[in-house]
Parts: sequence; structure tokens; C-alpha cells
Amino acid sequence: MVRIYDRDRQEWVGRERERELAALHERDAARQRSARRGVVAVLAACGLAFGVWALGWKDEPGPTVYLTDRQPAQGPDAGEGDTAPPPPTGGPPPAYEKVIDPQDGYRLAVPRGWTRSRNTGLNGVVILNYRSPDDTRRLQLYEVSEPTPDASLRAFLDDTVVPKSAGFKQLSLTHPAGGPGPAARLSYLTDRITDEPDIGTWHVVDHRFEATNGKLYALTGYGADADGRKDERELVATALKWFCPPLAPCSDPG
Repeated sequence: MVRIYDRDRQEWVGRERERELAALHERDAARQRSARRGVVAVLAACGLAFGVWALGWKDEPGPTVYLTDRQPAQGPDAGEGDTAPPPPTGGPPPAYEKVIDPQDGYRLAVPRGWTRSRNTGLNGVVILNYRSPDDTRRLQLYEVSEPTPDASLRAFLDDTVVPKSAGFKQLSLTHPAGGPGPAARLSYLTDRITDEPDIGTWHVVDHRFEATNGKLYALTGYGADADGRKDERELVATALKWFCPPLAPCSDPG
């Protein structure tokens, strides 16, 4: 059975939402087939020389071409070198606190006063959410199933796998270094997130990485774009600096 995962919502979905996503997928697939038939007709009319060039371009790997088309010019989020604010001796930065999840054992640093919720999706995927008191900011953590962080984000960016809202806009896709394993970070804007409040445009920083235990995780920060983008980057950077997977021997960062 093909699993369907609502990556815009970033939760495993139930039957009703699964049927809705499947219908969207079928609609987009039909449009793509129609578009490809039109392209073939145009190429045939333009002659052999143009056809050879176009077919050579089409032979590029699908995800690479997609990301090239979708990737915008370098903007404020591109090439970001985000760091957590400097902490006082022996603890997280001001306004943050260290938390150890009581059920799953993850260690993180999150803003003080945020509330925790836990969902178990299909196939036992555990999704942890930490939310601000007004529900306009969120930090999410879950384990991903794709083989690499980059493959996980490429799957998310594929519209045939994850339909996007009309307001979706990719800002950057980078591969930060310095962690225990490979990592990939996607920054984007969206006008809607299912079951989240309508705050206008959302700014999202989705960081997927290999932890010290060899498993892959996603740490994602959400917030309003209207108040700037630094706070989401700082949220993810701080959580990542203090992240420790369950049952792993981790000392507090200095």
C-alpha cells in the first residue's frame, strides 16, 4: 500500500485527507500528461535541430531540473549561516530552556513558556510540536524515512508528491556543514498550513539532518513572515545545537 504523507501539514493523514490528496495527485498527473503531449507537438513542428537540443535538456535528472526551475535568485535566506544566540555559562540562551521529552527522550532547547503536544501518525511516526502561547510560532520534530536529508526535501518539493498551496514560494535550499552527518535545509513561504491559524504568510525553515545515532530527523520552525525571518532561523539553530536523540550520550553544548 502506498503511504501518503501530508508534508505541508507535516503529519501522517487519515483516510479522508488521504483520498483528498490522492485526488489532487491524479488531477496534477493528468495536467502533466496533457502538457507533455503539447510539448512533443511543438518540438516536432520546430524541426530536428531544436528537437535534439530539447530532448538533451529533458534527459537531465528530473529532481535536478525541477530544483533549477524552482530555485530563486539568491535572497536573504540563501547561503544562511545561522547560529544560536550565545548562551550563558552552563545553559541555553536567554528566553530558552532545555527540555527532555518525557515519552520519547529527545533533548532540545525551546523558548520558555511554549507548550508541547505529541501525535503518533501512521506506521508509528511520532511528531512532537512545541508552540508559542498565541499559536503563531511552532517548532516541530519527527524522524524521516527517506535515505538522505536531501532526498527527503526533494520529495517534499515535488508537486506530484506534495501538492502546494498557491502561495508557496521556495526561498533557498542549502546543505549546512558542521553537524555529525549530512544535512539539508529548505526555507520557504506559504500562505496556508492545514489546521494552523491564519496569520498571513508563514515563513518556514525545514532542517533535515543525520544525528549522532545515524538516524534522520526533521527540525522545522514556523512563524509569521511579517515580523522578519531571523526568529525562525534562530529557533531551529538553537534547537539543533541542543538536540540529542533518545538514549544517546550527549553532553550539554558549551
